[in-house]
Amino acid sequence: MHAVWHLLEIVYVTTNSGLSASVVPYYMEWLNFNFPAPAAADGERIIGSSPDSNALAQNPDVWPYVQKLALRGHVTTVANMLERIAPAQVLSAAASRWARELAQTARDMPLASSDETSGSFNARWRRWNSGLQSMATNIGSMLDKADDDALSALAMVVDVMRGDADSISRVGDTWQDVLGAVLLYSEPTAQTERLPALAQLVLEQFESDDFTLVDRTLAALVRHELPEFLVYCNQIDAWLSAHVSDLMQHIGILDSCRRVFKVEPREHYLVFLGERYLTHEGLWRVAMDYFGLCRTRVSQNIMGEYIVRMPLESDRKAQQVLRVCERYKLTEAMERVHRQLGRQKWQRGRLGAAIAHFVRVNDSSAVGQICDQLWAEYLASGQLTYGPIIDSVLATSAHDRVRFLTVYRDFHECYKGGEFKRAGKLLLSILVGEIAPSHAVPDLLVDSIPLLEGDALVFGADDTLELMRCAESVAQSLVDSD
Repeated sequence: MHAVWHLLEIVYVTTNSGLSASVVPYYMEWLNFNFPAPAAADGERIIGSSPDSNALAQNPDVWPYVQKLALRGHVTTVANMLERIAPAQVLSAAASRWARELAQTARDMPLASSDETSGSFNARWRRWNSGLQSMATNIGSMLDKADDDALSALAMVVDVMRGDADSISRVGDTWQDVLGAVLLYSEPTAQTERLPALAQLVLEQFESDDFTLVDRTLAALVRHELPEFLVYCNQIDAWLSAHVSDLMQHIGILDSCRRVFKVEPREHYLVFLGERYLTHEGLWRVAMDYFGLCRTRVSQNIMGEYIVRMPLESDRKAQQVLRVCERYKLTEAMERVHRQLGRQKWQRGRLGAAIAHFVRVNDSSAVGQICDQLWAEYLASGQLTYGPIIDSVLATSAHDRVRFLTVYRDFHECYKGGEFKRAGKLLLSILVGEIAPSHAVPDLLVDSIPLLEGDALVFGADDTLELMRCAESVAQSLVDSD
């Protein structure tokens, strides 16, 4: 997957200006990082088994190794190997001489720099390549006169480095090898626009039936066949197709795929990957993030349906679910989760937490029922113990039943503290404001009796009339019920 992603970045994201816009150094770096060759162990083995230059020159593996080095652009290592071989007495004078010449030429290979103009670099490159062409001609003339295995092998290295297409094809094992050498030695300033044409010429030399899936994916990419490339990415891994299509969307190259696909490709692959992650319980939040990137009705529906079915076995899990709902604006799912949590807390006796959840979804009925339960428990025990529960939700709730219990708790505390006048005002505010449930009014009127009978004047005339009105209302409701 890394090879595919890395090459996509090179072809479509690396957009430096000037000479550095050449794709060649980036391609060669990609090639040697992802498909390293020749193996360093091969070089160590060849040198280790050859104690001197004569043994090295006679090692049957040395020249194929040097040719592979040249193919991959490891010119410094080519020079080092040739300098080791050149002193060998088993070589002809011509082979020894040209080995030294080629070693120096390899070291002199022009390298582009960011402060050099394209014209200046091309001039240096032509001079360097011209030297290789002359070297190839001279070596060829010598080989016409006499066979020399070492000189013939050396000629192949020269031919590769001067960009001879046939020689590159003979040395290269893969199309990636061959394309790299063609770019490096024939078109060192090529930009990404040249890749499709060059890649097609190279790929025609190979049997596509022998290609691996990664080969097909990379080939589609360098030929700029993006719909085919995206399909192959998905065959490699759902993660790859999701991230590749997302990147393609961001850099503006997904339109060619939209004309071919029957569905929106980015959303399709993101949803597909998200659904894969949903099969692993521990990855559900990762799945939500992928769905959230889509911002489509389909992805929203999938997220909502999954979330409301999730077991909420801990407060931590519940908070994670609610954060996901809030982040991706899953309003309906959030309401259902709050109701579910409210019922759970209610059943477990955590009434304050239950009220808080029901308040979030404006479930007045449930809040009222819990408050009625607290009131009934107070009437049954005579102990006003719901204070901490109400305090825990007071800041988030303006529900009448919550306000009723709060004000009544304050009334109770004032009465116990001997603040009868303040207690009377609080009690009257409950009755006048009609925030108490109707079934609690008789009990509130009973609470007013000690204040009416006390030595201190608590209620004025208007207050007393209001209490009488409430009493008449209760009496009338009893008559109506009969």
